[in-house]
Amino acid sequence: MTDIKEVSDNVFMLKIPLSFNVDAVNLYLFAGEVPTLLDAGTNTPEVIEAVREGMKKVGIKKLEQILVTHWHVDHAGAAKTFAQEGARIVVGTRDYQEWTSFVQGQAFNRLNEWATQEWGVPEMEIPGMLKISKRLQYLTALPDQVTFIQPDETIMAGNKLLRSIATPGHTAGHMSFYNEKDSILFSGDMLLPDEIPYPGIWQEKGNVVSGLPSYLESLKRIEALRTHTYLPGHGSDSDNLVARCQEIREQLYQQINEYHPAETVYLTASNFGKQKIHPGLLFVQLHYVYGWEQLKKQAV
Repeated sequence: MTDIKEVSDNVFMLKIPLSFNVDAVNLYLFAGEVPTLLDAGTNTPEVIEAVREGMKKVGIKKLEQILVTHWHVDHAGAAKTFAQEGARIVVGTRDYQEWTSFVQGQAFNRLNEWATQEWGVPEMEIPGMLKISKRLQYLTALPDQVTFIQPDETIMAGNKLLRSIATPGHTAGHMSFYNEKDSILFSGDMLLPDEIPYPGIWQEKGNVVSGLPSYLESLKRIEALRTHTYLPGHGSDSDNLVARCQEIREQLYQQINEYHPAETVYLTASNFGKQKIHPGLLFVQLHYVYGWEQLKKQAV
């Protein structure tokens, strides 16, 4: 049974369970002039059927477009399926590049290089992370054609006019979408009510960088919207956007202050408990630790 809730006039949140480490993902259906789905979930029959069930409940016969906040499999995975049914896929240029790299396998090759050379991860840890990456590749598919959207463009979704907001950090090209009339931000994974999204890593001018500095700038950008309501990619909708931004910032600075680097990023990341760290948790912790390290260096 699809969990569906009207969160704004003719805008509906679909809370869809997932079969991996994320319990559920929030997708948003916009009924009206331009029937739209914001984020697409994983490319699995259960998610696709849940979206179709939600469409029937709100009176949408056909989707005109999918807006993608970012390329991760729980947000973009099923986009190709809906594209084959006639929906256009709207995504930021940078995230489409990362999406392509992930599907084609280059992303893991790059991560392998960074992990061993930059972070000191032993070769014996790589197969576990590779196994997870391969499993996630089955949950997404790259559409044959996409429409690119740039920051500060406007686009109609249902009967709502949305403005794209560049909110990098979790990924290099993460987009949030702002409905100024109703003062609502669709924040994807940029702003979550119950956790701080792990920072991505990417290359800039040939150097490996953490997404954490960009994430802190993104917090400032959405605070400047002067809105209270945000509808996230996971968790419950909330009316405390500014307070949540401030809370996250305080938590991050506390983490940075408490961060005591070991000889390598790997040794710091793997020193969370006495038991051997799971490859998925190791992957996430490596990203956090590398972000703390870069922010520490900037502060010196």
